[in-house]
Amino acid sequence: MTHTIINTVITFIVSSSLGYCVKSIKGYKKQKNDIMEEFSQIKESQLMDMRSDISSKFYVYDSLEEVEDYLVISFQEKCERYFKLGGNNYIHALYEKSFKWKVKPTGYLK
Repeated sequence: MTHTIINTVITFIVSSSLGYCVKSIKGYKKQKNDIMEEFSQIKESQLMDMRSDISSKFYVYDSLEEVEDYLVISFQEKCERYFKLGGNNYIHALYEKSFKWKVKPTGYLK
């Protein structure tokens, strides 16, 4: 009789613990998916901001006869960071054109 009670109690405890673990894992997976979705949206927003900034700077610099060396390097580094974040688009074309700009040495860079 006590053997049956002990088996029933152990079975109840194990099944309850297992159910709690499964519920916790499912909650963790949902939380992880929510965080990843939020991260993806933040990243996309950042890429859009960078794309806009790169485009506007390109057209200003491209209209100049000469572009200061530090501005060229800053522009190209921003493009490279954009690419590392997974940005694509026409920014590759702007990046390539930036190597054709006439660069004005400022002495700020060593």
